[in-house]
Amino acid sequence: MKKFLAESKPVVPRSIWSYDEAGHNQESRLEIDKLFPGDPFTTPKPERLLKRVVEIATNAGDLILDSFAGSGTTGAVAHKMGRRWIMVELGEHCHTHIVPRLQKVIDGQDPGGVTQATGWTGGGGFRYYELAPTLLSTDRWGNLVINPEYDAGMLSAAMCKLEGFSYAPSETVWWQQGRSSECDFIYVTTQTLGPEQLEALSHEVGTDPNDPRSLLVCCGAYRGVTAAQAAQRWPNLTLKKIPKMVKDRCEWGHDDYSLNVANLPMAQKVAEVLPPQDDLFGGDAA
Repeated sequence: MKKFLAESKPVVPRSIWSYDEAGHNQESRLEIDKLFPGDPFTTPKPERLLKRVVEIATNAGDLILDSFAGSGTTGAVAHKMGRRWIMVELGEHCHTHIVPRLQKVIDGQDPGGVTQATGWTGGGGFRYYELAPTLLSTDRWGNLVINPEYDAGMLSAAMCKLEGFSYAPSETVWWQQGRSSECDFIYVTTQTLGPEQLEALSHEVGTDPNDPRSLLVCCGAYRGVTAAQAAQRWPNLTLKKIPKMVKDRCEWGHDDYSLNVANLPMAQKVAEVLPPQDDLFGGDAA
């Protein structure tokens, strides 16, 4: 019996894209210069090059990801070609180039690039999100603590997202900072809470069987009682420590993109942050 072994050989690309078809660096710089006179981006890509890539790899309506957006050429071309797109960029040119460029595309004020070839006249829109600072930082002893860059409103909104609540601070009830239902609320504070404060908070929430309400209390720390003891003593309260909550929701020690955040709802516009309200403990509500 004869055996035949297939030989694997590297595939050599045989397609050559000339600058007549895909553009060149000088062309791309001229495109950017028309959009932002006197404020050039050093390494833009020609729109014709991205158009060819998009034509080969996608269909109309497909979603395109560019995790290093640069000057925003991928998004501009994808938008003109009827594709959906996501771009990620950490550089300051996100504000100086990408957002203004995409706004011009939407307003029909970008006549260059592949605008004529695609028949683009404007339309559509995009949502722009800014990455917040890390919620947790370490103190000088290496302990996880709440990042001091977060003010009361930012912290409450962040914890609402992590716990699956809608951020909706009440104008009249200081401990209602968000809700997951008509009777389930969340209260976020950086304070260290003790039994006396929790007793008063439980009394505020109430135990009326005709108006049952529950409250998730997210605090910096608690003393004199464990979470299990608190649940037994005050059944209308659920007590959690913020640093541990965040740590349990995320994967730490990875150098890849494996961050896993559970119960993260669809992004919504954050409500206007209300000024701090006095609470029954004699301090700010958060």
